[in-house]
Amino acid sequence: MYGYCAIYLPMPIIDRKHMQTILVAVVVIGCAVTSSLWLSGALTSQSPGPSDHQPLGQQLDQQLAVPSYIDPATDPGTWAQLTTSTPGRVGIAVANVGNGPTAHGMSAWASVIRQAHANGIKVIGYVDTGYLGGPIAGHPEGLATRSGLTGLRAWRAQIQSDVDTWYQLYGSDLAGIFFDQVPDHCGPAPSPALYADVYSALSDEVKLAHPGALTVLNPGTAVPSCFEHAADVLVTFEGSYAAYTSASTQSDSRYRPLSWSPVDPQEICHIVYGTSSEEEMQQVMALSKSRRAGYVYVTDDASSNPYRTLPPEPYWANEQVQSFPYGNPEVRSGPGSR
Repeated sequence: MYGYCAIYLPMPIIDRKHMQTILVAVVVIGCAVTSSLWLSGALTSQSPGPSDHQPLGQQLDQQLAVPSYIDPATDPGTWAQLTTSTPGRVGIAVANVGNGPTAHGMSAWASVIRQAHANGIKVIGYVDTGYLGGPIAGHPEGLATRSGLTGLRAWRAQIQSDVDTWYQLYGSDLAGIFFDQVPDHCGPAPSPALYADVYSALSDEVKLAHPGALTVLNPGTAVPSCFEHAADVLVTFEGSYAAYTSASTQSDSRYRPLSWSPVDPQEICHIVYGTSSEEEMQQVMALSKSRRAGYVYVTDDASSNPYRTLPPEPYWANEQVQSFPYGNPEVRSGPGSR
């Protein structure tokens, strides 16, 4: 953009030669002033206002990913609270009937899954993967499946059975699968990429059988880049408010950043419980944005099962607002918005 400038100064009569010199100087000075003002104005007009004082991550437009381990038969009101959330704010709800789908469908679960799906929420079914049967603290031989068997082959069979059962019972209302109890390393020697490869294959199988399905892995902590394409979304933090804000003295539970950078923030999810006040919730939401988590869930519940409830109003309403860029649902532009 170009602008024209003119400055009129009172002056005595001067001969033509000196007049030309003065006019040139006036025009040059005037245009320089105008250009400076225009550049300043252009920069100001491009500024999004509140973001002048916001870190880049604060511009991230998030969705909530809710572990909804809530029994709709005994607590239909909480499911109603979830399904009637602000449209577009809850992106994912994880349904967990009994650490899996159980053998038989339940009408109450079918009803809330159908309602959530109708309201634009992607309901995905919980599947325990038992760290794929690998050794963990306290279980050097690995966890046992429901049938009492151990090892990768037994867990692979149970996982596939649970995936099939979820879809058999709840059909097209189900939007995908949530794989829980995922190891945080690529694989054991002598197969250093075994675990990542198995989860990648599981995700591919779900998508092949159910086109458009969403897959989520939950190691609950930072994982190596071998997991980047193992599923659509990785839960790289699940823990307490104290651990997420680094106030915890337990170093193994603190938030740890990834050693690699995901292409899309929607590949990353953080889940934080025990966030007791709205002020703490806002702090966590701001942190999750700066840490580039496209999905997030924050709850005040600090019980042994913090996912059996939703936060109370107005905490829950405020959390939905905070998921927008700058915590403002009217701001729909800027880096990171969808």
